[in-house]
Amino acid sequence: TMIELNKIYNEDCLEGMKKIEDDSVDVIFTSPPYADRRKNSYKGYHHTVYNDWFVEIASEIKRVLKPTGSFFLNIKPHCEKGERLLYTYELVIRLRNEVGFKFVDEFSWTKNGVPGRFVGRFKNAFEPVYHFKKGDKITFNPYEVAEPMKEESLARASRKASGESSNGSGFAGMRKNETMANKKLALPSNHLHIPQKSNQFTLQSKHPAVFPIELPEFFIKAFSNKGDIVLDPFVGSGTTAIACINTNRHYIGFELEKHYCDIANERIRKALAEKAVGV
Repeated sequence: TMIELNKIYNEDCLEGMKKIEDDSVDVIFTSPPYADRRKNSYKGYHHTVYNDWFVEIASEIKRVLKPTGSFFLNIKPHCEKGERLLYTYELVIRLRNEVGFKFVDEFSWTKNGVPGRFVGRFKNAFEPVYHFKKGDKITFNPYEVAEPMKEESLARASRKASGESSNGSGFAGMRKNETMANKKLALPSNHLHIPQKSNQFTLQSKHPAVFPIELPEFFIKAFSNKGDIVLDPFVGSGTTAIACINTNRHYIGFELEKHYCDIANERIRKALAEKAVGV
């Protein structure tokens, strides 16, 4: 790419992405500022114009993404007058029909719900992460995010007949050619349980919309290779960059607010220092 890697750029991502070559980024993971929210922290966009603003950014995202790359969008609509708005659903459809992305899947990230009482609703304890791709074949390393299988599951798996299911559902049991190591691992589903661990003592808490490092880490490990390039156009306090440091990927981050760039760079310095001493 024309842009220097492993840097946080204090600029608008639409301008910044113009310096990135076509088809050069492996994974894009981002949680953009939501419509009408956090006006004190960010220039807000009303939900009626939010999608027009984001579609322009998404066109640049698609241009810089490799044909084998994946784009992950973490966004959830807020409520207004007792109703959850639908603009993000419209956005997903526009990203498919207008920008030209292929829609792979929707992940549900379950986090700790914020305590409180809400009229007519329960507390919000999950957020969607939408997965898009540009080409037909994406980089996919499922066993990078696998967990050791429970003993009872291992017993059940060995009882099951090997090979494809007989009813033609396409569901496969343990295939004969799978390695023994893989047989002992359970692949995750598209439902991720990752608690939010940021608190008032972490640098990350100085940003209004943080997500845990494990969230981008999951997608980076499963959908890219070591040494690949990851972009977060709204990098905020730098969580995606830290996830790249932890997983040996290169990062590019854009952040409009100087204050958050400073926090991100401080967190990156700490992460690199910890990595150097093998913490």
